Amino acid sequence: MSISNTISGLWAQWSRRFDEGMAQVPGLGAWFRPNWDIIVVNRDGQYAMVDDTGALRPLDETQLQQLAKHKRICLRLGEGLGQQRTITLPLAARHDPTATIALSMKQYFPFPEEDTAFAVHGSGQMDGANQCQFPVSFARRSIIEEILRHAAAVGIIPKVVDALGEDPRDPVNADLVSGEKAGGGKSAAKLVLGLCAVLIAIAVSINIWSSLTLAPTAAALLDQRRPDGTDQAMLQKQAKAQAPSVLNIWKAATKALPDDAYAEYMIYEKGRLRLAGKAKDAAMLVSAIESQKIFRETSFAAASLKEEDGKESFDLTTTVHKEARP
Repeated sequence: MSISNTISGLWAQWSRRFDEGMAQVPGLGAWFRPNWDIIVVNRDGQYAMVDDTGALRPLDETQLQQLAKHKRICLRLGEGLGQQRTITLPLAARHDPTATIALSMKQYFPFPEEDTAFAVHGSGQMDGANQCQFPVSFARRSIIEEILRHAAAVGIIPKVVDALGEDPRDPVNADLVSGEKAGGGKSAAKLVLGLCAVLIAIAVSINIWSSLTLAPTAAALLDQRRPDGTDQAMLQKQAKAQAPSVLNIWKAATKALPDDAYAEYMIYEKGRLRLAGKAKDAAMLVSAIESQKIFRETSFAAASLKEEDGKESFDLTTTVHKEARP
């Protein structure tokens, strides 16, 4: 797995959890929570709305026509049309549970694969056995198509279709038609990211301004202190003496890797070495890297996943020290 895919997966996982958490915050969460009109349809083609107590209130034709004018409608399949179940997956599948479930649809759903629609709700919950539990809605595609035709005939064009769970008031966060997250509402994660971008832009602007206004004066003062450039040459010589040898780092890293592992890339920057590749057993690489005395504080920068070739991906970072450990 490439570093970009790893970062994208980690961002998607974190942003989902952050958005879900912010949506539950009293008061403030309402600003991030999407507003949906939930219409429950049963196998007899009757429609109902969920009241504040969770009871289903039947809708007449006039009420349906009024709801049809709303933009954010979720059509929730009632008993006999759609179902919800909890699926337990390995911890490694938490970044993309949909793809993992799609590989074993016969194991999880009673319908033929080509006629099965499913969608994962939320980002899952970890249990005590290094596994994640995901609520999943599922239904027959043929039934969904029939329900959508019937809804269109009465003027209802839903943006999302999901299945009725234990509580009819459950939030809308998955779409059986697309198989993806339902979306809607304001993303707290994107808001934080945008705020960080604004702060970075302000910091860069201040840095540019200070460089243009203060740097000339600072340079003149430094020139007065070292007219012959002797101090600068000494500083450069000291920095070079303190810097670890790239060749030594390369030799130590390749020596630490076992025969059944290989590196796809290595990056050394600011005293840290990042090493990524594939191995038969990624978990033992931390101790293998630490066996070289110039490496300390080794840890995984990203989750290790088992690839199609049977090997496990790894992405490690370690601190490089010029002086050997005692």
